[in-house]
Order: sequence, then C-alpha cells, then structure tokens
Amino acid sequence: MPLRPHIHRASSLDIAVSLGKTAAQITSSFAPIPALGPVAELICGMIQLCQNVAVNRTAATQLRDRCHRISLTLLEKANAKDTAIGPAIQAVTESVRQIHEKMEAWTAISMLNAFLQQSEMSKEIERLHVLLDDTISSFHIIATSASHEWQLQFKLSTEQDHREVMDYLSGIQNGQIIATQAIEANRVDTQKMMQMMQQLLGENQRAKDVVHNGLCSNLYDVQVKSRELLPDFHLRSGEVSRVGTFPISGTSAMDIYEGMYLGREKVAIKVVRAVNSNEHSLRRFLRECEIWKELWKIDHGQHILPFYGFCQDDGPFPYMVSPWQQNGTVLNYVKTHDPIDYVRMVKEVAQGIQVLHSMNPPVVHGDIKAGNIVVNAFGNPLIADFGLSRIVEDVTGIPFSQSRGVSDSYRWFAPEVCIGQGVLSLGSDVYAYGMTVLEIITHEQPYNNIKHTTEVVIKSAQGVLPPRPVAPHILARGLDDNLWSLLRRCWAQEPSDRPRIQEVLEMFQ
Repeated sequence: MPLRPHIHRASSLDIAVSLGKTAAQITSSFAPIPALGPVAELICGMIQLCQNVAVNRTAATQLRDRCHRISLTLLEKANAKDTAIGPAIQAVTESVRQIHEKMEAWTAISMLNAFLQQSEMSKEIERLHVLLDDTISSFHIIATSASHEWQLQFKLSTEQDHREVMDYLSGIQNGQIIATQAIEANRVDTQKMMQMMQQLLGENQRAKDVVHNGLCSNLYDVQVKSRELLPDFHLRSGEVSRVGTFPISGTSAMDIYEGMYLGREKVAIKVVRAVNSNEHSLRRFLRECEIWKELWKIDHGQHILPFYGFCQDDGPFPYMVSPWQQNGTVLNYVKTHDPIDYVRMVKEVAQGIQVLHSMNPPVVHGDIKAGNIVVNAFGNPLIADFGLSRIVEDVTGIPFSQSRGVSDSYRWFAPEVCIGQGVLSLGSDVYAYGMTVLEIITHEQPYNNIKHTTEVVIKSAQGVLPPRPVAPHILARGLDDNLWSLLRRCWAQEPSDRPRIQEVLEMFQ
C-alpha cells in the first residue's frame, strides 16, 4: 500500500459515511428501486476510496456527496412513479462510474506522486463536476441554479486541501518520511517535489512562521539526502537569511555576510558590489545557473565550491550563496595548519581548474587566486567564485579587468588581461594558477618584492617574472626545480606558449 499522509480531520469525514449514511444504509435505501442498485454500489465504494486518497480528499469527498445527492433525487422521482426516469438513471450511473474509476486511480499512486499531481487532480475533479452538470442538465433532474452551488464549495474544498498539503509538508514530524519518499523516486520527481516545496515557501515567505520554517527544514533534508540542488536558483522565497547587519569580511569587489540556508546550514552570502540588481543582471544570473547546475552534476563539490543560488531581492546589489567553509581561504589555511602537503594542495587546485576547463563549452574562471579558493572540512581546496567575471563583464559592459573592485587581482592577471579589452581565456587562468601556486607555497602575494600594483602590471608586461624563492623552509614545501620550471611555463608571455591545465596535471605525476 502506498504511504499516506496522516492528516488530522476533526470532522465527520473521518467516519465512513456519505451525507450521514453508512454504506449499509445507502444500500438499503436504494434497494426498492433495482435500477439504482449499481449507482448505490458505486457510491458505497467511493466512501472508502475518499478515505484513501492522499491529497484533495475534501474536494473528492464533495464530489462523492454530490453524486449521492443526485442519486437521491433520482430515487425520489422513481418512488414518485416517474416513468421517464429510466434513461436519466442510466446516464447518471455511467457518470458516477467514471468518477469511481478516477478515484480508484488516485488511491493507487504513491504519496509523492499524489503531491506532485495535486493540481492536475484538482482540475480533474472540476472536470468531473462539469460532467455531472452536463448529465443532469440533459434530463432536467435538478434546477440549474442548484447545480451551480458546487462551484463555491469546490473553491473552498480546494483551498482546504491545499492548506492540508502545506501543513503536512511543513510538519517537522513528517520530515523523514518526505525525504525518504523523495530519494526513492526518480530524479525528475525529486526535483518536482523540491520545486513544489520552494513554491510553497514563496507563498509563506512574509509570514516566516512555523509553516515556513518547517518547509525549509524538510526541504533541506530532501536536498541533502538526494544530493540535489534546489530547482530554482533564484532564492527569493526566504530560503536564505542574513545573520547580522554588517559583513564579516570581503574584498574591494564584494562584501561577505554570514547567512543561514533553509534554516539549517551556515552559508556565505557574497554581495557583488560591481553589479546592480536589475533585469539585465537577472537574465545573466539565470544563464549562469545552468552552468552551476551542470558543474554540480559533474563535480558534486569535490573540487568546486557549490553554488546554492543567488538573490536579487535583498538590497541594491545581487548576492551569491555558497556553503560556509570554516577553514576559510587556502592562504589562511596553510598559514594556520601544520604540517601541510603543499604539492597535494596545489595539484588539487589544478584538478578544480581542469573541471572548469573540461566543460562544454569550457568555463574560464577569470580571477584565480588564493582568496578565491577555500578549504573544506577535510582539508581539500575548493575553487570559488567561478563565473563572476563573466557576470560582471556582461552586465556592466566593461572588461572584468577594468571593472570596479578587481584592482587587487592585477598581481595574478596575465599581461594580456591588463591590455585593451582584457582578454580572459583558459591561458590566463593557467597564468593565474602559476601565481597562485607561488602564493600558497610562499604565504605571500605574487611580486611581493614590488609595493605598487601598477608597477607589477608594467613588469609583467615586460616579461619580468617573480624572483625565485630561495629560503630553505619554502623550498622544503616542494618548490623544487621541476615545480619552478612548471611555474615559469605557466607565466609565458604568449598564451599559446603556456601549458594546458591537463599538461600541468601531468607534471605532477
């Protein structure tokens, strides 16, 4: 038997009756008119079926009771010796039979599918009411004004059924059942279930009450257990809330706030001050979402920091949401943890870049540096903020290297990025990777011997490379002749002379 939601109803609907009559009483009352025996049997069957439907039970019960009332009218006319009632009995019986068959089908589906099909089932119930309208109007069984009373009741029943589904899905005590049903379903149905719960979040966003909180918590359980991201990456239904009024850190391009995701997980909220929230940025973020989703399918957070989504409805600037990493950036991590396998660390950074560059089409990060690489709880580096360069360029119409807030990245930029339109490419990512390796191993920014960033840009354009570190403790971290030779290749003036990221990884073998 499919699992049914245990929805409490403090009304007579929990008792196996229709219009106050049990199945035995209904059968007895129709017995004097044998022609009405089949319709009586169908109504008795629907009494039990209405108890077993997972959703839309109020609307289904109303439909059943209407069938019962119409049949009672036929009974009255038959008892009054209406000789023309025979065809009407046959037509009503056939209509009730169709309704009975539909109810049987509804009881046969799982709870998850019942939730997903609630809207379609509601439309089907409305269609069946119209079927009854057509049937009774053909034989003038009931006055037209009376037949339209079901429409108001149907609206009330639909609203009640919707509230009960929402109450069930938001019930913390139902969380494990909902999550289990979702992960046992196929991926498409799991996504539909999550989408439905997100939509319900939107309906209750302003209230932020027990229903909203319960939906958040249960949706989080479904997401974690199914290892799926939310279907709608535009987080506008209260999925994320800021913790505190002020940012806890940031760069010249963004402010970083603490946040809570679905009330269960700490996240980083990155407010992008280089871009204003408008229709243009919304379209660009939505296009980027498709790449985020594809990357999750490929990487599942192994080398790339996942994106949970973005928001444009919380202030003048949009923000992106990603899981909080307690270890902070890779530079903070290597400075505070000992011992560190530096070679493994920089190799795994290269593996993350390879994931991006292997996409179809390839994804150019555009701003690779230690500040954009975080370390997870297992000590593994995760590349963050990919796609930001494309968003900034597309929305502002200004090359990323010339946009506000990125001047502190010039030490990692390839020479061609700082000239003219500033071309970001797979080759410029490899160049920046070489600078990032140097940064991680030395604990210092590239060209640390040069104070002013503008001088770094000039020196880089002239082909002047960072000096090779000679301190024993730095060399002991793995900066041998082979690794230094690799970095020099990454820093080639011509992008075509730089190794591809796959070649970089082969150097670590």
